[in-house]
Amino acid sequence: MKPLIHVEDLGFAYKPGFPILFGLNFKIYSGEFVAIQGPSGSGKSTLLYLLGCMTPVQSGKITIGNWDTSKLTDDELAVFRNENLGFVFQQFHLLPKANVLENILLSARYPIEKPKNIKTFTLKARELATRLGLQDRLDHGPQELSGGQQQRVAIARALLNEAPIILADEPTGNLDSKSAAIVIDELKSLKKSGKTVILITHDKDIAAQADRTIFIYDGKIAKEESHGLSNAPNILIPSPKLGFRNPIDSYLKLLPFVSANIFRNKIRSILTMIGISIGVASVFAMVTLGQFAKERILSSYAELGVNTLSFRGSQNWDQKATDKTGIVFSSFSWERDLEPLKKIFPEVIRISPVLSTWRAKLDFGGKAIEEDARVIGINEEAFLITGRELSKGSNISLFHVKNRSAVCVIGSEVAEKLFSNVEALGEVLKISSDEQSYGCRVIGVAKALRSRSEDRNPDLEVYIPNTYFQTVGGNWWVVRIRDVLMKIADGNDIEKTGKAIQSFFERKYGTSGRFRANANSILIGQMNRFLNIFSTFLASIALISLAVGGIGIANMMLVSVSERYREIGLRKALGATNTSIRQQFLLEAILLCGIAGVFGLAFGFIGYQTIIWGGSKFIPKFQFEWIINYQALLLSTVSILAVGIASGFIPALRAEKLSPIEALRSE
Repeated sequence: MKPLIHVEDLGFAYKPGFPILFGLNFKIYSGEFVAIQGPSGSGKSTLLYLLGCMTPVQSGKITIGNWDTSKLTDDELAVFRNENLGFVFQQFHLLPKANVLENILLSARYPIEKPKNIKTFTLKARELATRLGLQDRLDHGPQELSGGQQQRVAIARALLNEAPIILADEPTGNLDSKSAAIVIDELKSLKKSGKTVILITHDKDIAAQADRTIFIYDGKIAKEESHGLSNAPNILIPSPKLGFRNPIDSYLKLLPFVSANIFRNKIRSILTMIGISIGVASVFAMVTLGQFAKERILSSYAELGVNTLSFRGSQNWDQKATDKTGIVFSSFSWERDLEPLKKIFPEVIRISPVLSTWRAKLDFGGKAIEEDARVIGINEEAFLITGRELSKGSNISLFHVKNRSAVCVIGSEVAEKLFSNVEALGEVLKISSDEQSYGCRVIGVAKALRSRSEDRNPDLEVYIPNTYFQTVGGNWWVVRIRDVLMKIADGNDIEKTGKAIQSFFERKYGTSGRFRANANSILIGQMNRFLNIFSTFLASIALISLAVGGIGIANMMLVSVSERYREIGLRKALGATNTSIRQQFLLEAILLCGIAGVFGLAFGFIGYQTIIWGGSKFIPKFQFEWIINYQALLLSTVSILAVGIASGFIPALRAEKLSPIEALRSE
């Protein structure tokens, strides 16, 4: 008859040079009840751990069914233990925070990667509990049971998967004689039902109740005694291969374990999550407020006209005769140079030429302005670019520009000084400059505007169509277009756009022209860079606080691993794969961060909205508005996930690498 378990020349040493087992050889047949007897320190428990695939074989060979256990991977060994080996430990190894039913069902939960019908196993667990006299204890914790009852829970757990081999390590060592007799009777009944039972004991009276006893002394087999032979049929041990594993399904199955453990340690979990919540709230609030402040500051500059680009081109009088150039630049052409810019640079949404006199004399009704007055030639988009508003009348239109109409918009001081007694609209203003005199009909009056420049007063300016200016300006030098005003679309880098346009004209005209953007674009570019640095600085501070919270979770998880060595060892002994142990602790960290993160996002939202609301109460012209910065929300969400993975990774690896038996024997 082929043996179910075949041990050949088995040796083992916990430390090099200190062997525990020496060349053991024996066979165990299907349906046998075998006792391994020996004094303490003889190596019998080590032998049981090797037979139970919880300790790797160092030398020799153990064959169970047709499988050489030393050739199986860690995950295959986990499946092998779960499906073929039932463990009854001397220390019971029940989860202290789980009730009787949950402890019995533990072996049905693994391997996570293989599908099992938990409802079916729950019914079976209840039947086993009834058979073992535990039906009225299913909702009790292990601490509410006697030693005998706890051992019967361990037996029910070992039987739940109908494993063909039962390994019992001193199952009566911690029991009174009555409870011990009940346990031995149960092991005998298992043998009668066809199970192969291997019992570790130092009690000869208990060993005598087995079919056969193997005596071990000092790591060697001293003798064997047979009390009866088994005639049970051989058992087929199935393949321990896991096959395809769906990680998402594994995480979903682990979720109840993870959430239950988090809520069992409420105080510690809450204190740990507070740190994460503060970090996430800081990230969400600071990034949002930084971006909000940046947009508000830039928009306030935009109101002052700094989102406009003043561009100038002039002839290069220092150009040498030897310099190679193509087209010679003297001034801009509207059709050739300026009108195409909107297509070449889509960020340029409005454009106007700017022509101006150095000084002009304004006359109406016997009144005159002879100093500081200027005439400026513009098109219909100029006021839209600068945001200049009218107090009355209308703006220069495209019709006026195309038809070189003699119309004008005057500044507020011009209206006050020359038209104080009459309505300015419709009147004709006389203009004299550079020995040229011409008139224009007033169609609008601009609102007063405080000057930001020492050399001009915008309220003493008269605006006429640039085409009309070129007609009546007289001086050939004055009527050429050298200055251009552009409106840049919001959200674009004005400094970068200015440099791009400058580069465009330099390529077009070579060294024959000199081109430069107005300093306003440089100002906004510098301000934009500063605000970006400021926002990054705020986000960095917030991320540091989040990292501190992550360290807190990592520390808690490491402590949790240390506190749960026996639990980890038990789960592995019952069939948990290394992968599922790693996933469990990783998911625990991610779930902690996730719960804390949700509260953190809520606190952050309330926090920055409160700050904005408070600002609206104390800062003039500052209005409250509901803000959701989706970039900040995305960064916070990614940070939650990243911190969860980072904080759980090392504890998860530490838990994964634990040997089942080392974890079970830890204090």
